[in-house]
Amino acid sequence: MSFKDLRDQPAVADQLRRSLRHGRLAHAYLLTGQRGSGKELVARTLAKALNCFEREHDSCDRCGSCKRIDGDIHPDVYWVRPESKSRRITIEQVREFARAVNLKPTNARVKVGAIVDADCMGEEASNAFLKTLEEPPAQTVILLLTAQPQRLLPTILSRCLKISLGAAVTPAESPYCQKVLAVLKKFSTRNEGGVVAAYWLLSEISKLLAEIRDETRERVEGEENLDRYEELDPKVRERLDSQMAARIEGEYRAAREEVLEEFYLWFGDVLLCVQGADGKWLQHTDSLSAVRRAAEKLTFEQALSCLEAVEQARDALTRNITETLALEVGCLRLATHALGVGPHPAENRATR
Repeated sequence: MSFKDLRDQPAVADQLRRSLRHGRLAHAYLLTGQRGSGKELVARTLAKALNCFEREHDSCDRCGSCKRIDGDIHPDVYWVRPESKSRRITIEQVREFARAVNLKPTNARVKVGAIVDADCMGEEASNAFLKTLEEPPAQTVILLLTAQPQRLLPTILSRCLKISLGAAVTPAESPYCQKVLAVLKKFSTRNEGGVVAAYWLLSEISKLLAEIRDETRERVEGEENLDRYEELDPKVRERLDSQMAARIEGEYRAAREEVLEEFYLWFGDVLLCVQGADGKWLQHTDSLSAVRRAAEKLTFEQALSCLEAVEQARDALTRNITETLALEVGCLRLATHALGVGPHPAENRATR
């Protein structure tokens, strides 16, 4: 993968290529963009371009350096990722990162240190990392990758050159979009309301999310392929396994957010239809008749409450509430406003 292959991010590729050509690289970059925008791909391509044996200011994908970087076995390219399902980057990881990037390069022109999901650093880890930014090592480029730059310390943001990546995949192009849409159409046109409808919706969402988790695990395990390391030290293998589990969890949560975003867009369209908006302003123009049928049953207050129910579920999933309970309560609230189901004890459990 070279800069010319970054077809989804041509402006970013051109910016980095020009910086390399003129020798004007920053010591630290902040790569921002939603999940799926290609931040890791850009970071890896830059690392290869900095150290390629055959091409100047780009990567060849053939030389020993490029192959080692692609295989995550280059001694001078250091990656940090959240290592647990709690999705945190610990202060121990940051200290090890600082030690690694401060060593002299083994066989690279420029060392590269990349922190994936940098917003997962807590306050203690962030302050420890700040010391590395304040005294940047020579012959080193530091890359911070995040979808939520607002969660980073302002002092970290101010010391990095920000590069924003556009979305490579829009919500409408999400691989699960059509499945979510089919569920929403069936839910909105159900004749019976009540708890039965709420738990039907919960069952359908749960099945889809289980499918997403299984597909995510299978894909990531195939990409990581830890079995290629035949004689790996047990401690190193344990660390790689932990990083892989954290990556699976992170990518699953991102896909889950896409599912909930589709819910939000659907009920947003329903609200617009309730208000009599022109169909051209809707997200789901190809499902206009289904959206309008759903809107016919609702008042403005009910449609607005459906949107709020989705937002409350999203918020619950960011706190210490289990996925099952957050989704159960969300489905009950949607059924309450969209189909007329009464109160349920689960609502009380979720708000305690």
